[in-house]
Amino acid sequence: MKHALIPVLLSALCLAGCLKDDLDLANRTSNPLDPDYDGPALIELVSDTTRIVYADGMPTDIVVEQQVHIRTELLPSGTDYALYVTKVNTGEVYDYSNPDTTPDRAYHHVVPGVSYCYDYQLKVLFTLTKPYRYCTKANP
Repeated sequence: MKHALIPVLLSALCLAGCLKDDLDLANRTSNPLDPDYDGPALIELVSDTTRIVYADGMPTDIVVEQQVHIRTELLPSGTDYALYVTKVNTGEVYDYSNPDTTPDRAYHHVVPGVSYCYDYQLKVLFTLTKPYRYCTKANP
């Protein structure tokens, strides 16, 4: 009985070692969750604005804000994700994994004429998608 198993095991090992095609990772760029994804933007800029904040009729701050849209139709059905935002000019990071927190990610006390940039990524499990950078020039 043991002798009959040896050819079966050898055959299984030989077949397991055969590759039909080598996987070309450079051409695997169609999954929006991959860092080398080259399809339509997964995160799109919807609007950006520079506004003056007033208190008691006096200007107290100039603020740059952006609104983005996540194109969930590009994701596999049922994908759980969180928005991950980096303020490029300051390096501040906002991780929206906790839906109960909505921190203010606006740039405050901006300088007119200076561009303020955000990197937007999705966090799926413990992995980040490629960043989508959008910049807004402060023009109150």
